[in-house]
Amino acid sequence: MALPSQYHWHRTNAPVASSRTDDVFFIDPNVGWAVNSNGQVLKTTDGGGHWDQQLRLPNAYLRCIGFANAQTGWFGTLTANQLLWSTKDGGAAWKQVTNIPAVPNAICGLSVVSESIIYASGTNYPNRPAGVIKTVDGGQSWTPIDMRNYANLLVDIFFKDALHGWVVGGKADVPNPSRDDVHAVVLYTADGGKSWIDTIANLTPTLPKGEWGWKIFFVNDSIGYVSLENFSAGAILKTTDGGQSWTRHVVNDPQHNANLEGVGFVDEDHGWVGGWGTPDFSGGYSSETRDGGDDWTDANNIGRFLNRFRFFHQPKLVGYASGDTVYKYDDTAPGALFAAAAATKAVPAITRPVKIPYSIAAGGRNLRIDVWDRFGEHVAHVLEEANPSAGAGTASWDGKTDAGTEAPAGFYIYRVSTAQGAESRIIRIL
Repeated sequence: MALPSQYHWHRTNAPVASSRTDDVFFIDPNVGWAVNSNGQVLKTTDGGGHWDQQLRLPNAYLRCIGFANAQTGWFGTLTANQLLWSTKDGGAAWKQVTNIPAVPNAICGLSVVSESIIYASGTNYPNRPAGVIKTVDGGQSWTPIDMRNYANLLVDIFFKDALHGWVVGGKADVPNPSRDDVHAVVLYTADGGKSWIDTIANLTPTLPKGEWGWKIFFVNDSIGYVSLENFSAGAILKTTDGGQSWTRHVVNDPQHNANLEGVGFVDEDHGWVGGWGTPDFSGGYSSETRDGGDDWTDANNIGRFLNRFRFFHQPKLVGYASGDTVYKYDDTAPGALFAAAAATKAVPAITRPVKIPYSIAAGGRNLRIDVWDRFGEHVAHVLEEANPSAGAGTASWDGKTDAGTEAPAGFYIYRVSTAQGAESRIIRIL
């Protein structure tokens, strides 16, 4: 399908999250929600022109969101005591779901089949048990599905109906594995999770270690894609038989895009991948293909640090992607409705102790500062003050985890939160 040349990606007016907007979900071309690294749930009813904050969780890392209809939805987090939340009124009020199983202890993927049937998957940590949870009664009860025989980490999940679905992640063949030990798996069930098969088991001998499935995207009943996260390379999986078999395609753009996460296709041939872009998580590159993944070009103009794509084809083509903010794909000029694109900023390199600046407005309350790693795992609770002094201040983090061990050099997210708002930043600790 040839697309008109006037179709393009542009920023919506969603806030720029200094780490990332991890997920976005729309029920129609205008009404949608996003979750970001500032701990916010945001909603738009005008296609991204305006966003309202519905909820902010100061000490949780929000990862995924999905809705059954305009009123009923869920979002998942990576924070063990706040894993899943639900709404019955379009997000005007959110309620924590407390009756879920103990495994997984981080929700990385959600698939909302209907108001009654929901699947969730996790975790993206190879040192924790992998699992899927399922409800068939709208969340009144949840069933655990133990996935430890199939995977060491699980990320995204997609069910096309109540019984048939896929979950992607990685499997290792050694005890106590790290990410370097896993290879990708694409697990399929035809019986609602009672049994699973790895649909890329035939590829396992050729798959690189240190690479795992991140996001899954189906264009139609036959064509689907999976992005492969690999710190030093870029690749996707493609199916042409409805997910029963897959082939691996290298992302061969000139910029050597790597560390991929988001994948989305507007038709069988034309699509994009994005993510962290480089082994050091700082590039945020995006790439484009027009031949189904065989050949790729640089496409950083479409957006940065992309993690999720969603498309509508009726009544006209509209797409959304979440990255450092929320982007929109359509045939209208951005005009005055949408914010101008901001330049990508370099991630500052910092020595220990880490100085974290903040500013408190008059009457500001409930200052809290937390640190997460790049995969959303909580590292340290740095500061908490119920009634902080107004004005500028600086907190000091010694670079140690809450368990007292030294956090390794690398990239981290810190979030400064008050009752009035929150802001996150990416830093690199030397």
